[in-house]
Amino acid sequence: MNKNALSSAYIHVPFCLSKCRYCGFNSAPSPGTEEIERYCRALEKEIRDPESEIRDLETVYFGGGTPTVLSAGQMEYLISALAKRASFDRGAEATIEANPETVDLEKLRTLRALGFNRLSLGVQSFDDNALRFLGRAHDSRRAMEAFEQARRAGFDNIGTDLIHGIPGQSLAQWENDIRKTTDLCPEHVSAYSLTFEPGTEFSARRAAGAISPCDEDLEADMFLTAREMLAGAGYEHYEVSNYAKPGFRSRHNLNYWHCGDYLGFGAGAHSHLGGRRWANAEPYAEYSDKIEKGGKAIAFVETLTREQRLFEAVFLGLRMPEGIDAIEFRSSWGLGPLAYKPEAWNSLASEGLLLVEQGNPRLTDKGMLIADSCLARFAP
Repeated sequence: MNKNALSSAYIHVPFCLSKCRYCGFNSAPSPGTEEIERYCRALEKEIRDPESEIRDLETVYFGGGTPTVLSAGQMEYLISALAKRASFDRGAEATIEANPETVDLEKLRTLRALGFNRLSLGVQSFDDNALRFLGRAHDSRRAMEAFEQARRAGFDNIGTDLIHGIPGQSLAQWENDIRKTTDLCPEHVSAYSLTFEPGTEFSARRAAGAISPCDEDLEADMFLTAREMLAGAGYEHYEVSNYAKPGFRSRHNLNYWHCGDYLGFGAGAHSHLGGRRWANAEPYAEYSDKIEKGGKAIAFVETLTREQRLFEAVFLGLRMPEGIDAIEFRSSWGLGPLAYKPEAWNSLASEGLLLVEQGNPRLTDKGMLIADSCLARFAP
């Protein structure tokens, strides 16, 4: 990724067929056709804003929500707007998120023809009881059908999302999810631990005592099991929750984790450029209103201090199992990583949570299990 060029773009589509019980993302059940069309027009206007500093794109990512709730025509409309602003046809990674119930062979072929060459499929589980509990709109059979249809449509770079730590989920059920995933042979697997995000149905049910989080020891076993089984199937563990076949790491996400610049378009989308960060208004109707009236929907802007940027470089770097390259870090920031908050590094090392090899720090297996709490120690 060329850090001297603004080469990543994210496009947010906030609509889903229904809101999953655990989902804390900026998403909502699809409104009527008129409101979706209005949102697409606003997105097109924001993308084509001449003040947007888009250059030749190396990665494009349509996320949500569920972008594939849009029609093929709406998707072509947005791709056309992006193509008029920047080139992304020379080896760019163009990803679109999809849920199994929102695609069929015809739509997948259309997406492939529009230039999408990477599909992120929201499977979450192959256990139908777990899917119903999560509030997913598909079953395991439909997930497998959608995957096979994506292959027939020409996608040779497919990622599948899985969730572990679901209340009531056993280690055997999780192993079965991984086994069925590796049987499909996707190029990428994201294996996330269920979190109880504020404002979600699951968070409210937890507060009411109706459901309880997964046992911590079982969740740790699930993490280690996923890593072992996926490694055995040829996947590289390259970020806390992400695995890929050689050559298929998500270039778009790697740009985030390496503190690169990116532009976000759509409701709630974030952007970052040279230490300046901003975000659009989250409610899709408010976003559309602001774009229609003034061409911009920015609701939040901040300029990061040097200390904030150093923290993010450490925080994001340690999420990757190989850790932080000290030479590269020094080249970017003028000091080695261990010079930033040395007391935090020392405490992590003394607790067996961190290793330093040839000056390059990385979390141990034990540290990876509690990565977020480890990384919080570096906060400004």
